[in-house]
Amino acid sequence: MRQNSKKTKKIVKIYLISLILLALCAQGAYVAAEPSRRTIEAIRQVSTNPDNDSVSAFINAMIREYRKSNWRKEYEDAADYLRAALYFLSQKPDTRKYESTLNKLNKVLSKLEVDMSSENRLEIAKNLFLEGKYFASGYEFSILLKEEYEPDLCYEYMGDIARKFGSDETAFAFYQKSLEINPDNLNAKYKYANLLLKQGKNDYARIYFEEVIENTNSEGVINEIINTFINEINANPDDENNYGILGLAYQKLGQYDKTYQLLKKAIMMNPNDIFLMYYLGNLLFNIGEYSFADEIYTEILEENPYESQIRISRAKSYAAISEYEKAIKDYQIVLAMYPDSLQAQYGMYTLLKDRIPLERIVNLFYPLEPDYKLTDEGYNSLGYLANKIGNTMDASVFFEKSLKLNPKSEIPYIELYKIYQLLGLDDKAKETLLKGYKLFPKNQEILDLYSAANSDKIDEKNNVAMSYMNEGEYKKAIAVYSQIEPKTAETYEAVANCYRQLADFKNAIINYNKSVEINPENSEVYYALGVTYLEANNTDKAKEMFTKSLEKDERNIKSKKMLAFIEQKEIIKSLDLAYEFYEKKDYASALRYLDSAVQTFPNDAKVYYYRGLTRSELGDYKGAVEDLKETVAIDRTYIVAYYKLGEFLEKLNKEKEAMFMYEKYLGAETLDPELAKKAQQKVIQLGEKYY
Repeated sequence: MRQNSKKTKKIVKIYLISLILLALCAQGAYVAAEPSRRTIEAIRQVSTNPDNDSVSAFINAMIREYRKSNWRKEYEDAADYLRAALYFLSQKPDTRKYESTLNKLNKVLSKLEVDMSSENRLEIAKNLFLEGKYFASGYEFSILLKEEYEPDLCYEYMGDIARKFGSDETAFAFYQKSLEINPDNLNAKYKYANLLLKQGKNDYARIYFEEVIENTNSEGVINEIINTFINEINANPDDENNYGILGLAYQKLGQYDKTYQLLKKAIMMNPNDIFLMYYLGNLLFNIGEYSFADEIYTEILEENPYESQIRISRAKSYAAISEYEKAIKDYQIVLAMYPDSLQAQYGMYTLLKDRIPLERIVNLFYPLEPDYKLTDEGYNSLGYLANKIGNTMDASVFFEKSLKLNPKSEIPYIELYKIYQLLGLDDKAKETLLKGYKLFPKNQEILDLYSAANSDKIDEKNNVAMSYMNEGEYKKAIAVYSQIEPKTAETYEAVANCYRQLADFKNAIINYNKSVEINPENSEVYYALGVTYLEANNTDKAKEMFTKSLEKDERNIKSKKMLAFIEQKEIIKSLDLAYEFYEKKDYASALRYLDSAVQTFPNDAKVYYYRGLTRSELGDYKGAVEDLKETVAIDRTYIVAYYKLGEFLEKLNKEKEAMFMYEKYLGAETLDPELAKKAQQKVIQLGEKYY
């Protein structure tokens, strides 16, 4: 082995590189047997240059790997290889190869008895992405896009996949498409902002970062933005706007001292920047210094009287110090410039709602038109705004007014029913829904709500909560679920799902645990717990939950794959650490890591294989042979192990057994040309002695 040390290192390095490629290129996050060099090269080529030839070679490689997995009855892997091939084949679905591959996938899925509803398909697609199987994931998302199921989320993930392959331009287009469908998709907005920054479009990027900071509930995202703009400041300390965004991020975390220092520095650099001054005014408002905030806004408006957002902020400051007339005047000026400003209209309403009737407030919107009246659509718009920012009672006032103006409009019936349910006004909710149903019996949303309302109370509340969830209103969904008594395991699971969407992993875990207290046999909830722990960067607890999930249902493919994915990440980490010492010829240290890996992963062929190579470097050929025999016992398709067994058995003067190992190596489907040539020579030489 020592005389072939250079060759051994090369093989080790090639295999470690292949593991990285497999993780990046969707061939599979965990593969029992070493892929052929042809497969590795196909993955590398299609990832860097997806032309016709490389795509064709990749598809063929995936089909080969599918056959191997199918033969070993590793159907989950087999399905993922086929998905990876279909990612490209589906772009030309009229071909015979596409039909053939799709049929193979359907047969494998039928063996696995997988639920392929759109809802479950989305979960599968997300998991494939998490496992690093990006082509396979992309195929599933492309199917969901054809079905128009959660399109903004699918485009967002397609953008994530494009970024994994280094195609920022493609990712940018996908994120843009996601935001066109749903401008409130904060995840897509955040990723879009990062790419704008990378393109050097800093001014546009900062607009999106500001929106993300204002609306996100994720402390993790805020901290990422902080790190991004610390780096931006280090790279370009003369751009005052970077200090402004960093200040806003700290402000979101309640770290007002840092915000003040950053804004002060930025304003010193550019005292004429009205937006930096505006940020400072907002900071003063947030800490209750309303008079100082008012002074800042006034200073800006003296030079920029048409800045409506700053005028609205000043109106809020005036209201906070009880200068109501000044506040009303500012709102009226905004409405004179921008008659459809919902912020100004709603601002006036909140200021006056406890003083005068709604009709008189509306008359004050436009003092030059004292007889002005809002239409039902205008009240609907105000209702949506109030509901969006969480002022449900105000929203009900606006939708009720809309309904009085136009009783034959469908919107208020739907929105009021859901609002009344949210407020716990069940009788009022049913009365409103019944009226809506009588007027619009063919409206599908009203029909669904009415059907649920006439089953039982739990179904009714569930249906309303699900409606809020579908709209991304997770806090409102939680509020509705909280009214259900007694709560079932399913209720707690649904609440946990909402918290998970809000990136509130602590409360998600609490509610998942409440669910399993009621129904400890639910494998899917343990799976959800595992994913939540993964998202919260607690790998040990994630493994524990996925293991429990499989204890409850050994057929839970998702848990099985996620557990294998975590294990493979840990194995790769162990191998990487061992390889660092191997490269330095510190074989004793490498062996210590591999001994530990064998204890942790006793059923992984790779770990035994690399420990065998390391033992051989230390002259322990007997131990090396034991390890490589264990390798092929676990996975008989681990072809290169047979060649190495031949070498090590020769060192132990077991030439006849070595010859059999070389013959086994030569019997494989795909071989390394150089090793194959050497194996052939060995078989000839040793054969002359024994035949």
